Amino acid sequence: MLDIKNLVIRYGPFLAVDDVSLHVKPNEIVGLIGPNGAGKSSIVRAIGGLVRPSQGEVKFLDRTITDVPSHALIQLGLSIVPEGRGLFPQMSVEENLLMGAYSLALPERRRDLMDRCYQLFPILKDRRHQIAGTMSGGQQQMLAVSVGLMGDPKFCIFDEPSLGLAPIVIQQIGETLQAMRKLDLAVLLIEQNAKLASTVADRIYVLSAGRIEYHDTPAKLAANPEVLEKFLSA
Repeated sequence: MLDIKNLVIRYGPFLAVDDVSLHVKPNEIVGLIGPNGAGKSSIVRAIGGLVRPSQGEVKFLDRTITDVPSHALIQLGLSIVPEGRGLFPQMSVEENLLMGAYSLALPERRRDLMDRCYQLFPILKDRRHQIAGTMSGGQQQMLAVSVGLMGDPKFCIFDEPSLGLAPIVIQQIGETLQAMRKLDLAVLLIEQNAKLASTVADRIYVLSAGRIEYHDTPAKLAANPEVLEKFLSA
C-alpha cells in the first residue's frame, strides 16, 4: 500500500529525516511514534507531496508519488488528517464533510459516506448544522477524522489525532481507528501518544532524531526495557 525507502529530508543544512524506510500493508494500522521534533510531520509532508525529499523513494499502490501533486494523490485514494485538524471553522459540520468529498462525482456516494461518518460519530449527526468552530476540541477532532474519510480513501494518515484531547476523547479516537478495520482501509497513525498507538496498531516504528530506532509489534516493543523506558513510559 505504502512503501518508503531510504527517505532523506533536508531543510537547508538541517537534516530532518535520515534514511527512513517503512511500509504499510492493506488493512493494516501502523504507528509512527516519537517525540516532538523527531521528523514525523516531515515524513507526512513528503508522502503528501508538500516536501520534496533529498533522497529516497515514496511509493503508493506500487506507484512512485514523489512528483505527483497533492490534489492528484486524493484521487489515487490517499487522505491526510493533518495536525491541527484543518477544518473550516466558520462552516457547519455538514458543510465541512461535503468539502471533504469535493472530489467525488456521485452525490449518492457522498451521502453514503456521510451516513458512515454519522454512524462512527453519532454526535456529528446531532450537530450537523452547528458551526464547526464552536464545537469542543474533541468534537472537532471527530469531525476532522470524518472529513478525511469523506474522500472515500484507501489509505488514511492521521497526524497527531490525540493532541490536546482529554483521555476519554482519546479513547473514542482509538475506538474509531479500530472500527476502520471494517472499512477496508490502511492507516498510518502519527503520534506522540505511545499508549494510543500501542493500543490500536499492528506494528510500530519508533522515530528519534530523524531515524527509525525500533520497529516491531506493540507487544514486543513493550517487552524491550530500553524502548519502554525511552518511548513507551509516557
